[in-house]
Amino acid sequence: MALLLLLSILLTISTTSSAVESHPLITFKSSLRNPLSLPDWLPNRPHCSFSGVTCRDSTIVSVVIGSTPLDSDLRSLSPLLALDGLERLSVMSSNVTGDIDSLSGSRCGSSLYELDLSGNSVSGFATAVDRFLRGCPSLTRLNLAGNYLRFPEGGVHFQGGRGWPPFPALEVLDLSANRISGGGVLDWAFSGGCSGLRRLNLSRNGVYGDLPVAAIDCPEMEDLDLSFNNISGRLLSFRNCSSLLRLDLSSNSLSGDLPSSAISGCLRLTFLKLSSNLLSGDLSVDCRGLLEIDVSSNHLHGPVDLSLCPSLVSINLSNNNFSGEVPFKELKNLKKLVLSFNNFAGSLPDSIPADIELLDLSSNNLTGPIPGTLFQTPNFALKELYLQDNLFTGAIPASLANCSGLVSLDLSFNYLTGPIPSSLGTLSHLRDLIMWMNLLEGEIPPELSNIRTLENLILDNNGLVGTIPPGLEHLSSLNWLSLSSNRLSGPILPWIGRLSNLAILKLSNNSFSGSIPPEIGDCRSLVWLDLSSNQLNGLIPPSIAKQTGMIAVGLVITRKRYVYLKNDGSAECRGAGNLLEFTGIRPENLNRVRTRHSCNFTVMYIGSTKYTFNNNGSMIFLDLSYNQLDHQIPEELGSMYYLMVLNLGHNRLSGSIPSNLGSLEGVAVLDLSNNGLEGPIPGSFSGLSMLSEIDLSNNRLNGSIPELGQLATFPAYRYSNNSGLCGYPLPACDSDLNANSTGLQQQNSHRRQASLAECIALLPRALLCFGSWTSSPKQPLSLSIEAVPLSIRKRGVGHSPGPPHTVGIL
Repeated sequence: MALLLLLSILLTISTTSSAVESHPLITFKSSLRNPLSLPDWLPNRPHCSFSGVTCRDSTIVSVVIGSTPLDSDLRSLSPLLALDGLERLSVMSSNVTGDIDSLSGSRCGSSLYELDLSGNSVSGFATAVDRFLRGCPSLTRLNLAGNYLRFPEGGVHFQGGRGWPPFPALEVLDLSANRISGGGVLDWAFSGGCSGLRRLNLSRNGVYGDLPVAAIDCPEMEDLDLSFNNISGRLLSFRNCSSLLRLDLSSNSLSGDLPSSAISGCLRLTFLKLSSNLLSGDLSVDCRGLLEIDVSSNHLHGPVDLSLCPSLVSINLSNNNFSGEVPFKELKNLKKLVLSFNNFAGSLPDSIPADIELLDLSSNNLTGPIPGTLFQTPNFALKELYLQDNLFTGAIPASLANCSGLVSLDLSFNYLTGPIPSSLGTLSHLRDLIMWMNLLEGEIPPELSNIRTLENLILDNNGLVGTIPPGLEHLSSLNWLSLSSNRLSGPILPWIGRLSNLAILKLSNNSFSGSIPPEIGDCRSLVWLDLSSNQLNGLIPPSIAKQTGMIAVGLVITRKRYVYLKNDGSAECRGAGNLLEFTGIRPENLNRVRTRHSCNFTVMYIGSTKYTFNNNGSMIFLDLSYNQLDHQIPEELGSMYYLMVLNLGHNRLSGSIPSNLGSLEGVAVLDLSNNGLEGPIPGSFSGLSMLSEIDLSNNRLNGSIPELGQLATFPAYRYSNNSGLCGYPLPACDSDLNANSTGLQQQNSHRRQASLAECIALLPRALLCFGSWTSSPKQPLSLSIEAVPLSIRKRGVGHSPGPPHTVGIL
């Protein structure tokens, strides 16, 4: 009987204990606006079986329900915070809203050491955090990143000289990516000292002002991240930081010389990031224990001596004014070296660190040959090699094939000679093979067809001869195939249509002959097609338009920088323009393109591409000019909704202009000149509101130029040598000669339209705006092109006679 009584008592205690533990959970669920987000939190179930709940001896020690659409108010968390045994609570990215001050007065359980509220919509003043912490004496880790906390506009009036009171238990505080802005934030954050604080993250806010002295006097701080703010003033020396492991002050406005004693007291420091500031002087910091250093995008200069940094694994000195020799002879542990956009000179060393994975020496003044000994030893570690935009000469070393792990190889914009080594065909992991603007000769090695991983093959502006290797049809991952401005010949074979991921195909300025294969329409991902300045004949296949709306979802020309050079229309400079892969090349060095080739061009913009393709994209650039194409213009071209540049000039096209070309609402450049086109200009052209350039000259067109829209704003030579064409800006049609009373009004109207054209400069504007045409934030865009337009000068826009207007570099 006594045993039964004891069991009954124990069962009652257990049931009571379970009810005590589960009650706060059920209370919390009942307060949610979306209780269905926790479907298994039910009163009749054991609380330790609830999703996200972890128990120890039936006591709840952890509740992790992050990334669940709780749709909860911040005050609803109070029952969970008060759980006696709870050690960790995470509701990150769970649509929790409310003012942080609403938790003031809440009491946390004595065991709670970690609270994660990141990625929600918590609002209010960050200064209210201390009031909440008073009720949570055991809390050591508090994450409020990615919310809407702000700082009082008038700052904080510290009582007793203190703003942020010391909380000895608090070790980690993350307030990054909020709306905390103002000049008093740092004084507030460090005014109470940083006793016990090991990690402080205030990055990605609007903090400004000088770095306070208190910030460098944190002997227990291990990780300090103040990046992506507007902190200014001089960089102080972090002398009393014996525990500091990681320091990130990047993307601020720190200025002045980089002190040699900046981190002299940080003997344990392994990570230093000072990039994207305004720092000057030389780089002479003592970095004996450093593993990673990034001082890119500053104004640092002089030779670099890293002999005091033997442990370095990663170095980024790019976008400065460093000079002297390449500094990695003593760095045996190096895995990443980025020295691009500096003034390093001299020749390459004979060897590289054995474990290096990324070597970027682009945009410097390095000379001489690329030593074959550099890659003599088999090396699987090297993944990325960027040597573009230097002054290298000589042959491409065949020993590059020993770098069997290579993924990206860029040797463009140099003076390399000789053939492309066939041994490169053994690089079975290669995705990028970029060698444009060199002096390479010989044929394209058929062995390149063995690189089934190849995505970008860019060999423009060389002296390559022969035909396109037929084995390239097996490179199904190709996104960018660019062979323009070489001496290639032969037909464009039908297998090109099997490259279903091809986004950019440039074969211009060669001697390709025969017809354009209809199968090219099977390249459903085409964005840019340039076959200009060849010897192609026959009709324009209507299937070219078949790819409309068939953009393949995939990584297409992603993260690539490019430059678009608009041709001046002279006999030496055929086609609409040239798209060049431009990663790691200085914009000012484009002058080398001009001096090595007789083509005059204008830099329209420089930008980069993003992965924003979806199922409703289309071609934006189509240039078939300067060939021998005949027959009529296919009506199907009018369905290419996203087309911005259409150049069919200098061919043998005949028949009338299809009226549905007026449906190309986004077209900015339209050139149908120097053909045998007949009939009137379609009235639908009045709807081409984005036009910045049109050329219909040297055809057999007749009738009146449509008065509406922009057609009357272009100069007369754009319509010249069409004997039957009339109307402004050409002489008036016969039917208008007796309309003197209204003619002056019409002319004035046209002049007003012409003045509007001064403000358009539509080609770069159209390309900039392309991504906004499908602007739903929930869906990827058809094609997004980030571009930074250069300074623009507009001349000759309107009805004045003379040479074509240009957009040039100031």
